[in-house]
Amino acid sequence: MSNNTLEHLLNRVQRLIDQQGKDAPAAAFIFTNEDVFVWSEDGGDQVPVERNVAADILNEVEDTDYIYTQIFDIIEEEIDSRNLNKK
Repeated sequence: MSNNTLEHLLNRVQRLIDQQGKDAPAAAFIFTNEDVFVWSEDGGDQVPVERNVAADILNEVEDTDYIYTQIFDIIEEEIDSRNLNKK
């Protein structure tokens, strides 16, 4: 289980820029503690959960293989749709 922070992600992005260049194509989905909330009892307001709870939930999201499998399936479908896989 990882404990990502925005600073950690910033460092990872900087390493990718150093390796691949600042103009390298990328796609990203970033969720932060602001995205982990419950609705107020009247359903009108978003109430953030405690930061440590948000961290645990976001770690579970990041560690879920299903998400990565779906992303790589989409990448493969896009490559195939462009006939880039010369078999």
